[in-house]
Amino acid sequence: MKDSQFNALLAASKPDNYKSNTIFTDAVMSSIKTSEILSSQVRKTSVNKKETLFMKLRHLPKFAIVAIAIGVLALLSGTAYATYQLLWQKPEASVSKPTTSQSGRKEVSLLFSQCGTTYTPERYELKRDATITADQIEKVVKAQCELQAINEWAETTYGGKSSDGSYKIDSKSQAMRHPGVSAAARIGSINKSSITFSGQNKYNTQDTTLDIPKDIRYIANGTDVTSTQFKPGDTVVYVTKQGTRQTPKEDCVTDACREYGEYFTTQALIAVIKLDRPFDDYDQSAWQSLTELSVCEGNKEDLCLGGYSGSIDLYMNTMSQDFEKKIITKEIQGVITELNGKSLKIKSSSGSIYTVTTPSDVISSFNNNKSTDYNNQNIKIGSTLSIRYNEKETEHTKTIDVDKVFWVTVKLEIVKKGDPVKLY
Repeated sequence: MKDSQFNALLAASKPDNYKSNTIFTDAVMSSIKTSEILSSQVRKTSVNKKETLFMKLRHLPKFAIVAIAIGVLALLSGTAYATYQLLWQKPEASVSKPTTSQSGRKEVSLLFSQCGTTYTPERYELKRDATITADQIEKVVKAQCELQAINEWAETTYGGKSSDGSYKIDSKSQAMRHPGVSAAARIGSINKSSITFSGQNKYNTQDTTLDIPKDIRYIANGTDVTSTQFKPGDTVVYVTKQGTRQTPKEDCVTDACREYGEYFTTQALIAVIKLDRPFDDYDQSAWQSLTELSVCEGNKEDLCLGGYSGSIDLYMNTMSQDFEKKIITKEIQGVITELNGKSLKIKSSSGSIYTVTTPSDVISSFNNNKSTDYNNQNIKIGSTLSIRYNEKETEHTKTIDVDKVFWVTVKLEIVKKGDPVKLY
């Protein structure tokens, strides 16, 4: 009996009061859809039983062969992506074209990110003394996204934390171990017994040589590979088990060891991971050339500086205060637009103007008495302040009175350690 005749008889036998179950039907069709791509047309083609699969395909119409090819490609692509995810999900990030921020710097917005499960800032702002240009921001952000995913994987895989959050101590070696992921490095040399990671002249770092254990992991493209895929010059990070080992008291040979303890730093290689991008994208100075901007505490419409940014205290109210439970701590940051003794105005990242009153003229006090200690930097119109204050959660006033303010700082621009102090 032909399929069309059988289908007609089957449809005619349906009871008049029958109600279709579309959920069940969709579930069944969904479960057989993939296999049907490869089987349905072949089953219905009239060929000799001794014909091979390729001989059978010759009888199929062109559209069926194209459908089979697409189906096979989809299956193989899905398998390849799943293989990448065996260790960590593929890191991805997309940023906007650079625009000008409230402070007059170039900034980008993070449009999409998948850098592990930890929080990622919404924007990145380029410092004035940056070692990179605005066109390089996206490359640096994507490189850090990859490093963030790797760090999270290393911590999850080799963290060895106790339930209280502290790292476990190896009872045999008396060593407290935790994983450490290096900065990006280049392989200097590699053999069966050891691997050398090249130092960097710009940071005055020396070569690091570590023994290769039998159970070392070589990882590329998010999956385990063999050592043959690694060679001198490759850009990598390496994971080590780091910790502190204490000499047992019975093994001490000095009174100081027996009384105060004796400790040694330990480091053992666990894994070497090949990175996806060029070495310069992972440069630490390039990353520190960016300031992270995240949502301000208590002011979700505005962004506050974070990451590699410092600050100098201008005022802090150290007196304890008994606040109502509904009053919370909030923070707002912005560039100074007006200075008038104890009163000042700042413009936040959203363009809002906040009027702040402090107990005394903290700006003049810094400029007159502390500026010489900070590279003769003077706070002026355009400098960036951070104000922490107390307010009811439901209130969002733009006037912060003196009785609400408890901490005022001026933000610093820092690219690398040792740079002269500069106000943000």
